[in-house]
Amino acid sequence: MRNMNKLLIIFAAGLVMASCNDDFLETTPLDQIAESSVWSSDKLAEAAVLDLYQATWAGTLTREETTDAFTDQAVFTHPGRGVDGYTEGKMNPAGNYMDMQWFSWDELYPFIRAANIAIQRLNANEAGFDQAFVDRLLGEAHFMRGYFYTQLMRQFGGVPLLTEPLTLESEANNPRGSFEETINLIVSDIDKAIQLLDDAPPSTSRAHKITALALKSRVLTHAASDLYEPSKASSVATISSYSNRELIGYTGGSQESRWQAAAAASKALLDATEGYKLDYAAPASQDEARQNYEDIWLQGDENADFIWGRSIEEFGFGSRTYPGGDGWSQGPGMVALYHGPNGYHEWAGTTPTEALVSKYSMEDGTAFDWNNPDHAADPYVGREARFYATILYDGAPWKQRTDDVVKFDEVNEIQSGFYTLTDGSIINGVDTRQGPIEDWNGSRTGYYFKKFADPGLPASWPNNLQKVDAPYIRYSEILLNYVEANINLGNEGEAIAWLDRLRFRNGLPAVTASGSDLVELYKRERDKELVNEDARLFDMKRWLEGPQSLNQQVQQVLVQGTQKPGTSVGVYQKDRDVFDYTYTPTEIVFENRIWQDHVYFMPISQTEIDRDPSLVQNPGY
Repeated sequence: MRNMNKLLIIFAAGLVMASCNDDFLETTPLDQIAESSVWSSDKLAEAAVLDLYQATWAGTLTREETTDAFTDQAVFTHPGRGVDGYTEGKMNPAGNYMDMQWFSWDELYPFIRAANIAIQRLNANEAGFDQAFVDRLLGEAHFMRGYFYTQLMRQFGGVPLLTEPLTLESEANNPRGSFEETINLIVSDIDKAIQLLDDAPPSTSRAHKITALALKSRVLTHAASDLYEPSKASSVATISSYSNRELIGYTGGSQESRWQAAAAASKALLDATEGYKLDYAAPASQDEARQNYEDIWLQGDENADFIWGRSIEEFGFGSRTYPGGDGWSQGPGMVALYHGPNGYHEWAGTTPTEALVSKYSMEDGTAFDWNNPDHAADPYVGREARFYATILYDGAPWKQRTDDVVKFDEVNEIQSGFYTLTDGSIINGVDTRQGPIEDWNGSRTGYYFKKFADPGLPASWPNNLQKVDAPYIRYSEILLNYVEANINLGNEGEAIAWLDRLRFRNGLPAVTASGSDLVELYKRERDKELVNEDARLFDMKRWLEGPQSLNQQVQQVLVQGTQKPGTSVGVYQKDRDVFDYTYTPTEIVFENRIWQDHVYFMPISQTEIDRDPSLVQNPGY
């Protein structure tokens, strides 16, 4: 674990270059600032704490691959990036899987060390900083350390719990804490943050009391879940045969009491602030519901649902933890490029699967069903509002085409099908892998993500980096956490009352389900609400749904249009008066998706174990 000893203060100092006076710059170059100098300057001390936020990257909006691509909900278009480590169970201690930076052992432990230094030096306060100033920075340092350990816990279970900066003498013996000890340390850090940040100003970028309350809800919801409950997790062979069960779950205690703690933590957040448009007495209209959902991510940190994330205005596009260059920046500014249609000169990085699309109900709340002839004949009509706000499908209206593509599409509609003319010739949709524009960037499923793409921004990257903020925690997630806790506690009335608030905002009718049907409805509601927000991967694990998620092949929907006799076609556009359309769900041979139980927990790198033999490997590796 030598990588934990990387010093991050030099980067923090660089953040405040403009704030330092000339004398200081002349005597101490900013890339050579001693640690003691950092903690004797209020500006540098604050910069050192603010630098901890760099370890969030831009969350799910950081790169082409999203964690939904590791689940049933999405697929990554371009092979060879390690996504199949998850989807085919190939991951092992040597690597062979996509390591997302904001969940990475190697990437996060250096920041944990930086948080430990900040906590140590701020508690000492040798510079005599004002106590309110110290309390705010200490609260943020404790919050961020709790957040880093939360990210590691969700991947590995119990991890080495370092609360002081490592020394060379100590680094060879840092065994993993138990899962319970890991949760306890995280909650302790969050509780300290809640206390210390009680008077901190509200912010969607920097932690304050509301942010800490939200994180506590997430942590305790995970801790109460079946993956960590011995009586439930024993159904998984790799877990039941593991000799160090304390590292990956509880070995005693009451799951009911853990759900009670989760419910209380979630309710504390719900009572402390308000979400967005959750006061409907009946379902919103479909147009309003669609706008409601789009507002949440298009308005970003200006929307009441946005609790914490990376704000473009606060942190900008650039980040020392982004690997971008050559005048452009990776992260939220490029999300439309990452996931958009090839017919817009975009890359189709992570695209929706039919498994996700089928989760979206009809607008009356009934389930979509390919076996229903009416649904199968026109599957993209009459669906719930979030479908239209999230998914681009064949015939979906979208933004203006670039000048070189207008000759294939004059009406700005997605073309992900194949259209046969009366003379037998076939028009390959401009957004397909057989189309005329950068076909290697075409979706394999026939769908693209609309969510997090700015519909008002022209398709002219890299001149127009979009300004969509990256959410890390939303009010809606905490509402759903509260619903889940109450379902598990048998409080169905309370669960349904809060779930209806969310459904009404989204234009769906009141819940009538109960028992196992309510559990299923809740899970799929959560899947849809939190698409591409780092939720499904961890939900499928903590619900022990790995096999249901990944023991199925990816499906595309083959869209075929056949021109009707006696009609004429110029530049193709979707028109049922001119074409008859068929829609055929078809398995594609791309990833050989199969669930392997060891994927419930990530492997600890063999390099780390070689450096510290006290580390015990996770089950199945």
